[in-house]
Amino acid sequence: MHSLVTVLMNNLKGNFSFPYGKPAWNTPLIKLKQESLQYNCPVYAKLELFNFTGTHKDRESAAVILDMKRKGYNKLACCSSGNAAISISAYAYIVGFQAHIFIGSDTPEEKIKLIELFKPKIHIIKGAFIDSFKASMKFIAKKRVYNANAGSCQAKLIGNSYIGREIAKELKPTIVICPTNNGTLLVGVGMGLKKENVKAKLVAAIAPETKIAHSIKGFSRLEEPKLTQMIKESNGAIVKVSDEEIKQAMISLIKQGIIVEPAAAASIAALNHLNLKKKDKVCCVITGTGLKYPSAIQKILN
Repeated sequence: MHSLVTVLMNNLKGNFSFPYGKPAWNTPLIKLKQESLQYNCPVYAKLELFNFTGTHKDRESAAVILDMKRKGYNKLACCSSGNAAISISAYAYIVGFQAHIFIGSDTPEEKIKLIELFKPKIHIIKGAFIDSFKASMKFIAKKRVYNANAGSCQAKLIGNSYIGREIAKELKPTIVICPTNNGTLLVGVGMGLKKENVKAKLVAAIAPETKIAHSIKGFSRLEEPKLTQMIKESNGAIVKVSDEEIKQAMISLIKQGIIVEPAAAASIAALNHLNLKKKDKVCCVITGTGLKYPSAIQKILN
């Protein structure tokens, strides 16, 4: 597996060659013994927690920075519930770009401290994610900054498409499940599967009213109409999971040596709601590590 940072720096030194070129990194894809036994079909986990900042958002960030370089930007603005802010701030810091990060006032302090590490300009907006999104769009309209928001940034979709391509080349699944809020991950993964001519049902695991999975709280659907179209075309589904299901999924993963944040376990929790057959081959995208959020893990395991 090649570091996304290495891929980024190599591309910045040369020509922009990212979109749909040969994937230059691979995160692990493993079979989950517990879930495979429980659901009587092979269940796999795509471990995006092995990326630089411990989340799939690094795929998006690498693509954004390269697109900024190509278009002549050195400043960006992005609203985030946490992981995207941490990731894009880190990548901007690496290359000397300025990141303006908009977050809701309900963002956990633990996440804010991680964002601050990489010295972005943080704009804390009273309210939730959607309020920070609206504020960021007003800011972008007045400034010459790159729009790195979900729903407005094709580079993010391209970054996530490489997850789908890697899954397709190694597994050829019948079902792929993604934790979903904006829809950027699911749409990007679907693009990657299509690029490799693999047909799989796409399932969005959502938790709009969650108290523990902050990263997917709200189900903002910023990637509409692409999100609905991708699910419909694949004969997929939107599945709402409970906090109790997320907790049990986290415990199962931890017992198998995979420490995840609550939102990342939503793809496993969604298995409870699917009518799985023995012939199915399921891939759950595990979006982020739990090691960045020890207080959240502590609450789950206590």
